[in-house]
Amino acid sequence: METHHRKKLDIIVEAPLQRRVVALLEEQEVRGYTVMPCLAGKGADGTWQQGEISDAFSMRLIVVIAREEAARRIMEAAHELLRDYSAIITLSDVEVIRADHF
Repeated sequence: METHHRKKLDIIVEAPLQRRVVALLEEQEVRGYTVMPCLAGKGADGTWQQGEISDAFSMRLIVVIAREEAARRIMEAAHELLRDYSAIITLSDVEVIRADHF
């Protein structure tokens, strides 16, 4: 089985920012992305749980797999968009089987 190297971009944001991040991804013409709810976690401000105070404070994980140049371009644009908000943006190496999808 042959695999192909790609980059995986994970963006964790508060739920109200999801639309803005998805719009950014559409502007960057990504081939696809996945949005998932985050149920609980722990960060610099301590532990949190979805719906603890309000669903407005819920978190979303947005995952993109792309070629390196596209992933780095998206990462830079996401950084600019989310600079003043609570957000986590990570970039990692992955291998995919169907290269034509990414």
